[in-house]
Amino acid sequence: MATWQDEPGAREWRQAVDTADRVHGPGVPPGELSGYRQGCAAIDEVVRLLADPTVPGALTAARSAIRRALRVMPQSGPDQLCYEQRWRGRHRWDGPLQVCDRPTCGRCLPLKAAAEEAHPT
Repeated sequence: MATWQDEPGAREWRQAVDTADRVHGPGVPPGELSGYRQGCAAIDEVVRLLADPTVPGALTAARSAIRRALRVMPQSGPDQLCYEQRWRGRHRWDGPLQVCDRPTCGRCLPLKAAAEEAHPT
């Protein structure tokens, strides 16, 4: 079964956008993203809850906090679907910022944050 990477021009496009990302830089440092701070707070809660697993409900609450952290904590690189989403939408971009809408994409979240800092709404 063919994937988006098998489409004509996809591999060249990916090399070009990877090069552009290296030249452009990451945008806002990941440690300054609100999702990073929220994820760290959730992880701190997990550590607190796991400190005494005999407390009723502590393990369940810790599992919930882990899931909450994973929903907001940025990834260390592009989301698994980032490239495909940007490839499929490359003809519809209405500006220079080509980002996916994945909620934890480590490539796009810092770029969106930098754009928001440069042009607050």
